[in-house]
Amino acid sequence: MTTSPPRRPTAADIELLAYAQQAELAARDLYRAALENGSAGDQPGSVAAIAAHHDAASQSISSMIGRNAPQERLETLFTTFKPSFSGATFATSAHQLENTLVATHQALLEALEGTEGAALVASVMIAEARHVVALAALAGLSPAADTDAYLTIPADIVALSPES
Repeated sequence: MTTSPPRRPTAADIELLAYAQQAELAARDLYRAALENGSAGDQPGSVAAIAAHHDAASQSISSMIGRNAPQERLETLFTTFKPSFSGATFATSAHQLENTLVATHQALLEALEGTEGAALVASVMIAEARHVVALAALAGLSPAADTDAYLTIPADIVALSPES
């Protein structure tokens, strides 16, 4: 007899989802910092929208895990990307951040047991994959000449993990 996976997040899922929330808050804060330092250039509306998407993702995760939501950013992610989230390196760094988040959420998706948490992470991952495309264009990459920047996660991108 086969059993169905749990619907609600398990205890292990809650830890993974809490980590995902922290990553989303770090991304939100990075985009907000880029807006504050003027790195959004002529695209402040686009950058503000991406920041808002990360904030919405963090709020959705928070509503799923309730009091277990840490409500604080993943400081290691923020400090790693903060220096390059300014000036001429912003769009390329943001593209790398979004690829990192896609890889991270893909790894989390494989580890989650509860179907509700998995569905939420999958929806966040789809939004972040769209951010990858938008930021590739913002970075000046060509959909024809730089196809991989639009369609694949680079080999040097490593998924973040709560264990690391």
